[in-house]
Amino acid sequence: MISNPDPARHFAHQHAQLDALLQTHLLELMGGDFARAEQAFSRWRAELVAHIAIEERELLPHLPAQARWAAKVYLAEHERIALLAREHAARLTQVLANPPEPGMAQRRAALWLIDAVHPLRHVLEHHHQREEGTLALELAQDLQARAWSAHG
Repeated sequence: MISNPDPARHFAHQHAQLDALLQTHLLELMGGDFARAEQAFSRWRAELVAHIAIEERELLPHLPAQARWAAKVYLAEHERIALLAREHAARLTQVLANPPEPGMAQRRAALWLIDAVHPLRHVLEHHHQREEGTLALELAQDLQARAWSAHG
């Protein structure tokens, strides 16, 4: 018996990689190492930009007309994610410009950053669910494989 591979596997793999990078950032925040947290967040943002570019350039143009969600929905979510990421980067830059003293001030700064990144994480979670649960099913598997294979 031949089993059909998971149609969302390409998106799920990409999202898992992005989630791991964002988790690294959060763990560095928890440890109070804001410089390393900034490096991790910058890497996550670079990967996110590449991920979104592939979706917008290579996948969304092939979305069928009868798709559950129009391409403009995904594009709007991409814009929202980018905005929230910029806002978080600005907060991180603010902390780095005036590093808190070790101890309670450092913990408060970390908590502030972690709390403030929650809306970004929330939007990402729902966006990933939409892509894995709908978009991945509406695009040809060979198209997805080609698009994502170039990105690793």
